[in-house]
Amino acid sequence: MPQPLVPDSQFQIGLAAFEGIVASQSGRAGSGAEAEAKLFVEKMIPGFGAAYDLYLDQQRDIVETIRFGNLVKKDGGYTSWYNGPKTAVGEWPSYKRLLESRLPESAVQGIDESTTRTLARCANPKEPGDRRKGLVIGYVQSGKTANYAGLIAKAVDAGYRIVIVLAGMYTNLRAQTQSRLEADLNVNDATEKAAGIAWSLLTDRDSDIGPKINVGFVGGAGNVAIMIVKKHESRLANVARFLQSIPEDTRQNRAVLIIDDESDQATPNTQSDRDLVSTINRRVRDIWKEVRTGTYVAYTATPFANMFIDPNDDEDLYPDDFAMVLPKPEGYMGADSFFNVTQNADAGEDEPIYSLARAIDPVEAEVLVPRGKDIDSFEPTVTESLDDAIRWFIIATAIRQLRTGQTSHSSMLLHTSHRVAAHQLVKDVVADFTASLALNRDEEEQSFKAVFVEEASSAVALQPNAPMPSWDDVWTKIREIIGRLTIKIDNGLSDDRLSYPDDSPQFVIAIGGGTLSRGLTLEGLVVSFFLRTSNTYDTLLQMGRWFGFRPGYQDLARVWVGPGLLDDYGHLAQVEREIRSEVAVLEAEGKTPSDLAIRVRTHPGRLQITRAGAMTNTLVVQAGLGGSRRQTIYLDRSNAGVERSQSAAKHLIATANSREGSRYIKLTGSKASLGPQLFVGVQNSELIEFLNHYWVATADPWLQAPAMRTWLAEHGDGVNWNLVLVSGPARLGSFEYAPGVAVARVSRAPLAEKYWTPDRLPAAPPDGSDVVNIRALMSSGDSLLDLQILSENGMLEDPDGLLVNADTNEISSVRAVRRALAPKTGVILLYAVAGDSQPMAKSTSRRPMACEHDLIGLGVIYPHAENEDDGEFIAADVRPVLSEDDSDKATAFTDTEGDYDPEAK
Repeated sequence: MPQPLVPDSQFQIGLAAFEGIVASQSGRAGSGAEAEAKLFVEKMIPGFGAAYDLYLDQQRDIVETIRFGNLVKKDGGYTSWYNGPKTAVGEWPSYKRLLESRLPESAVQGIDESTTRTLARCANPKEPGDRRKGLVIGYVQSGKTANYAGLIAKAVDAGYRIVIVLAGMYTNLRAQTQSRLEADLNVNDATEKAAGIAWSLLTDRDSDIGPKINVGFVGGAGNVAIMIVKKHESRLANVARFLQSIPEDTRQNRAVLIIDDESDQATPNTQSDRDLVSTINRRVRDIWKEVRTGTYVAYTATPFANMFIDPNDDEDLYPDDFAMVLPKPEGYMGADSFFNVTQNADAGEDEPIYSLARAIDPVEAEVLVPRGKDIDSFEPTVTESLDDAIRWFIIATAIRQLRTGQTSHSSMLLHTSHRVAAHQLVKDVVADFTASLALNRDEEEQSFKAVFVEEASSAVALQPNAPMPSWDDVWTKIREIIGRLTIKIDNGLSDDRLSYPDDSPQFVIAIGGGTLSRGLTLEGLVVSFFLRTSNTYDTLLQMGRWFGFRPGYQDLARVWVGPGLLDDYGHLAQVEREIRSEVAVLEAEGKTPSDLAIRVRTHPGRLQITRAGAMTNTLVVQAGLGGSRRQTIYLDRSNAGVERSQSAAKHLIATANSREGSRYIKLTGSKASLGPQLFVGVQNSELIEFLNHYWVATADPWLQAPAMRTWLAEHGDGVNWNLVLVSGPARLGSFEYAPGVAVARVSRAPLAEKYWTPDRLPAAPPDGSDVVNIRALMSSGDSLLDLQILSENGMLEDPDGLLVNADTNEISSVRAVRRALAPKTGVILLYAVAGDSQPMAKSTSRRPMACEHDLIGLGVIYPHAENEDDGEFIAADVRPVLSEDDSDKATAFTDTEGDYDPEAK
């Protein structure tokens, strides 16, 4: 057990006394008895309470948990040195008090617990030569700065003496981070140094680090150097030069903490040749090379590029030693808040995003996005959807003020192009439009009211108890604020960038490109309007500035997007969830990223995981298919498509039904004779024959017959398949697969055309087809349906109750149950999708299936594959396709800051 906060002998005495007191109070509620016992022992042994809390955390880490038959050793995978944070005097206690004045208790507790876990995995600052590299994964717009400020505070209290914060690639982001850390860590107040710490600030809001810094102050053991640096070649070189200037014996004993904010941007090597190293990557490596004792911590919400750094290059920045996932903060609205990541198709309701999102007509996109190199021909106008978005921004700002009785910052993001020249042209027309609204406000009421009526109640389910003011009150407030709008451009060349003074609430429409889609916080963001897309996961997620905290106005947030983008975001919501699950398993099993690589699901269409240059060290593999599930969300409702799918299904069932004793029905809760049915003993060859006749969109390569044949050749020895005919509500009518074999149909309404069209597929469907996207076919409970049917019919033993206790919403739980009870059995699930499927009454994103005949959907759950390597990367093909984000490079490295000059202050 690691050294506690009080001497071990005293702690053991206190622990024995504590446990004796609690045992004597066994008739009382545990928490009350424990609290009193802790206070009693604390009086005898000061510090016992904090030591006991740390002791409990350590016990949780070493508990051996048996779940679904698999032993998981929770030893944390690290050598513990950290005794826990200071509680009374120090940088962390001071920062914690600040957090408590701003955030709810649960949020402060989350920051406290996560930073303690992270620091415990960092290098020991009192052990010269200890060096570690790690990755901390947060959420887009979720308060990562508050978290790493807490980590800095605890690290300084623990003995770290040089803090380097790499604050992205943009001057305004660096300045924003500088101001935030200066204020939150109180580094400028020389009066509060009771803990014996003296900060030395080597940068300020207007000036980055200079080439010559006197390092004499580093000799003092209580002095802490802190710098907030832009990822610019010369600035990073200055940091390396500063470290080189420190005498070697001093450097060994001055632990360095490097916080790489937005670490996936520029830091990972982007050269396509393994022997080449990109400029920023080389400079950050140079800094790390000069660190004798310390930790490099990469913070990002989009860790793909970080996870694909070459783990075999010791000089690079792969997170060898740890990967952590920050807790999702209370009240945070992220991708999984808007999309159904469990793919529970039977819910039948719109995902929340469709109550907030509005699709932009492609014709309007042509007006708002410059084409070709001739920017002079670009003549944007305020289109119908942009008109609605601006009016709703003003309306929502007014509603929010009426709800709170306060005037707060309110922002709208307008992101249609990465091209700097286009931003000014868009600003001009938006400024003219908003000025006209203000100057003619008396004539504008009805146009505003029409938008209010359309939008005000569409997302009320997200905040059902929030009051909606009357239109008269809203209009009165609109008249007050409509003339106070400001239009700002924020890009690499802007000289009038976003600023949110505490004493001056801003109502701002922010127009820009890269700076608005990376790191920069838009205060009080209500409306996002963006047409720009990307070929990569990370850039697309970072563009989702509409993720974040919306206290009191979740129902007012809106996003206007181009066609198809919401489908992409739905996929990314699933990817995010799976990555966090992977990292949680990694930590629970006591492994590090150097032991087991973190896998990423590839996109079935056009998206790459990250830029091609950052993926040169990845493998395109089919690892991890064992135990996974696939489903056809693209159905062909043409006559030929329906005939093909029905014929393939009926032939497979006729073959399965011909085997005597192979058929079982679901007994519990069955719908008379139309309930789910099961056929056992389907052979590999029969599945492949079925896939040869059944059409699967190229978006899912692993459900193509050749891919399935290849996989089974390696992993299919001894495998059999259960065939399940899934049923829906009896009121939907039945579908007959064969004489005497009928089930109730299921309803799956497809996405409306404004949200998805077949040209989004990676390859064109067959001529004459009519393909629709139903977003989800399988429901979470279907993954164990075959085993439940066997169990009910007395054909499966489950002495440990795994089926009863399984969480079908968790992929890991389903895999564990199937591996324990039926490791060599795969599942084929067929769904009779009603041709007359209708959307829910309140749906805005779906349309009727409108097919004369019923369609057949396919789900497949692969059997467990013993010899599959779960440790390999899953990545998309690296194709030489440049993301349009590469066009930002010219402005991304523009450095307009001066060197920091302490004499000028």
